[in-house]
Amino acid sequence: MKVVGEQLQNWAQEQKEDLKKDMFGRSAFNRYYYAAYLETRKSLGELNPVWKNEKHRAMPNTLITTVRKPVIRELDKQVRKDIITKSERSKAVSSLKVATASLSDLLAEAYDLRCVADYEPEEPICIDNKLMSLKEYKLNSARDWPNKARAYCKTIRKIWRGAGLV
Repeated sequence: MKVVGEQLQNWAQEQKEDLKKDMFGRSAFNRYYYAAYLETRKSLGELNPVWKNEKHRAMPNTLITTVRKPVIRELDKQVRKDIITKSERSKAVSSLKVATASLSDLLAEAYDLRCVADYEPEEPICIDNKLMSLKEYKLNSARDWPNKARAYCKTIRKIWRGAGLV
């Protein structure tokens, strides 16, 4: 999906007409969002098959509420059994909270921008030479959404694995 976004971004930047730049640019934002969302859905689905079917709007909240709970519960058990220290638990929980919150924010913002790109054509894409942006988001930054999502998912999986849940 990311490669499609990259191609659309390249096409957008090569167009002579602003209308074509706008259309391809909007589509590139859309593909970058989907690449990040699908990466997240796949990764979370490996942790819990129920999350494979998580809807777009629900995913950010699932990351904050549901994804954290089993890990925290398991780490608390390990502290009580003297398997890990309170410090180790704290470090793992802190890393998990940062990764899930960061990924949640990324997906929520990217989804909102994808909706603007798809459903609000009156909101123009700003074109400054080859730099394109929609609202305050630059297309070059959106290109990084899938990579960031992958990195956050990797951290989440590592913490789940460290807690013995996968």
